[in-house]
Amino acid sequence: MSAMRWLGTAVLSFQFFAPFGVNAQSAQVKKWTTVEAKDHIGEQATVCGKVASTRYAATSRGKPTFLNLDKPYPSQVFTVLIWGENRDKFGVPEEKYREKQVCVAGKITEYRGAPEIIISDPAQLTNGAGDRLQSSTPTASTPAGATAECRDGTYSFSQSRRGTCSHHGGVAQWLQ
Repeated sequence: MSAMRWLGTAVLSFQFFAPFGVNAQSAQVKKWTTVEAKDHIGEQATVCGKVASTRYAATSRGKPTFLNLDKPYPSQVFTVLIWGENRDKFGVPEEKYREKQVCVAGKITEYRGAPEIIISDPAQLTNGAGDRLQSSTPTASTPAGATAECRDGTYSFSQSRRGTCSHHGGVAQWLQ
C-alpha cells in the first residue's frame, strides 16, 4: 500500500471513529475536588471531600440537612444537601457522615455563591474508594461485608476504624 493511500485510509478512519470516542468520553461523569466544583456549576459530576461540619435544620422550611465538606460552615467549600422528605433514607446523616471522607454524585448547583449537590438517594454518597456508605445495621446474623459488631448489637460497614460504632456504644469486636 502506498504512503498516500495509507494516509488517506488513516484520515478517513479517524473521521469516522473520532465522533464515537468524543461521545463516549463526554458521557463519563467527571470527578472533582470541592475546590474545583465551583468551576463546574450545572454539570453532572462526583465531588469528594471530608465532612467538616453538619447541621439538621429541623425547624426550617423543607427540614434540610447540610453536610459541609472540607471547611465548616460558614466557610464551607462545598455543601451536600438532603431535604427532609429524603432524610429517613439516610438515617441520621449529621451524625453518620461527620468527619467521614465522602464522594457525592449529582448535578452541581450553586446557592449563595457556594457549590452544592442536592441528593435524594444514599447511593449518591460513597466513600473515597467508591464504596457505598452504609450505616450500622441490626441483624440476627453477621451480614456480609460487616467490619465490626457494635456494643448495641448492630453491625458497622465502616472502611476505617476511626468513629466506627461511635453512636452505638463503641466496638464490641472487629470482624475483619
